[in-house]
Amino acid sequence: MFDQQNRLANACRVRPDICQVLVAFLRTITEFIPLLALLLFLGALLWARRQDPFSRQWFTLKVTGHKSIPCVIVLSKPIRRYPVVVYIHRSGGIGLTDGKDLRQMAEIGFATVSVEYDQTNETAFAAEFTAALQYLSRQSWVNTNAIAWVGEGLGSDRLMTFARHHPEQQPQLLVLVGGNVSTPSSNLYPPTLQWKCPLLLVRGGQDESLQVKDVQRLTAVLKSDNVPVTLKIIAGAPHDLAPERGAVFRGIGEYCLTRMAGANTWTNYHSIARWQAEAPPFWLFCLPAVAWALGHGVWRWRRRVVVPEKTPMRWYEIGLRWLAVIMAAWALTETCLHLIPPHLAVSDNTLTIARRIIIQPKQRADFETLAAQPIWAEQKLYALLEHVELAGYNRELINWQPDDPIYRDFVLSPVITGKAGEDFAWRRPLWEEFYPRIRHESSPEDAAAIVVRHLRERVTIAGPPHPAREVPAIWLQQLTDETGFEIIYVAALRSVGVPARLSAAGQAEFYAGGQWQPAPRPAVSRW
Repeated sequence: MFDQQNRLANACRVRPDICQVLVAFLRTITEFIPLLALLLFLGALLWARRQDPFSRQWFTLKVTGHKSIPCVIVLSKPIRRYPVVVYIHRSGGIGLTDGKDLRQMAEIGFATVSVEYDQTNETAFAAEFTAALQYLSRQSWVNTNAIAWVGEGLGSDRLMTFARHHPEQQPQLLVLVGGNVSTPSSNLYPPTLQWKCPLLLVRGGQDESLQVKDVQRLTAVLKSDNVPVTLKIIAGAPHDLAPERGAVFRGIGEYCLTRMAGANTWTNYHSIARWQAEAPPFWLFCLPAVAWALGHGVWRWRRRVVVPEKTPMRWYEIGLRWLAVIMAAWALTETCLHLIPPHLAVSDNTLTIARRIIIQPKQRADFETLAAQPIWAEQKLYALLEHVELAGYNRELINWQPDDPIYRDFVLSPVITGKAGEDFAWRRPLWEEFYPRIRHESSPEDAAAIVVRHLRERVTIAGPPHPAREVPAIWLQQLTDETGFEIIYVAALRSVGVPARLSAAGQAEFYAGGQWQPAPRPAVSRW
């Protein structure tokens, strides 16, 4: 024990610079790393907040003679003057569970408001809802000339009763999803009732609480009484509209926006995907941490410990330093060869680099298949690499295996329309969006049904002046026409390993069971 201590003391006397440098290094790590980690964490929080396309506001309304009611507002960024949807949920619903429904309508430009209410006291609803409307009328971001009420189940009944007794407060549009107001025996529609607002009825085609023919009969009666009513039946959907609920509420938002915003509804449409794409990059939020780290390093360098002159290095120390320099240069070269060429245009040189360095042996056959096609003029190399890597990786994960010719032509291939200048940089964003939702499915039929459902929740089918027809542009704008939707539908199916193509009629079809068949259609197309 004493011998070890003596040797350590002698070492410190012989090489005091090593001990001082080691102590200084440990002190720097202890002081430097925690604060740097905190600054990076705060930067990441600010970046995530900036990336979030929605602003959420909670508030509580105090109603005289009744209990206070909590409400939530979901606004899409940037904050501006919005048309408004006031949403009253069904029996048993609470504001915390309304988020997905509110998001579907907020995505297309609405300020969506969920109002809690006393579900056991019908009389209290009028006072609670009046307080909510008065609160909204005082907000600068509310367009008071473009307000819609959307009620579901019990909320439909409450809204209908309120509109009937307060005709002067009727909105620009009233949407009723389910509820008992659709039964022919209801007395909520007296013949003398004069409606100031259009009425939209939304029902599931398999709603067990009523027959479709009864709703259709009621709609005819309302029209004969000059009530401006529109009926939408969601084929195959039950009373709660699952699993088409997200697409239905997006369709409701589109219907409301089209009728309240006029002919220029989609001209200046700004999707949340575009908001996220235009957000500042993550590294920008790390600059304060980097600046502090550099400043701290300079300060420590100026206060560095002056150490005695070092003894000459031995031959093996020189060799180790040169080896470290060579290994660092090698690692830097490998990194540059993996990062820089993918951002260059496809050419013989970049293809050669990809063959020798980037492509894995198991990917070589797919790479040569795509690289041989004369479609890559003015395309970036990373688009080709992503198709090879993700299509091959996805093929190993899915529970169905298409034949090689089908796989190469209708899964691996990025060509959908075959038009000149087609943009092929679409596989990664679609794969990241859709694969997690179909990874447990055992058949392409089930996967295709999930893909079209979620795709309709994200992309609006409308008639914009200049509809996007390229897959990346459609995904970024989240808006296109019927033709563009079929194109991105085929791309989404291929991204998850389902062989797909456009039929002669221009509609998506997929390969399953040894034959081509029409792909499942969205429950809500264009209202």
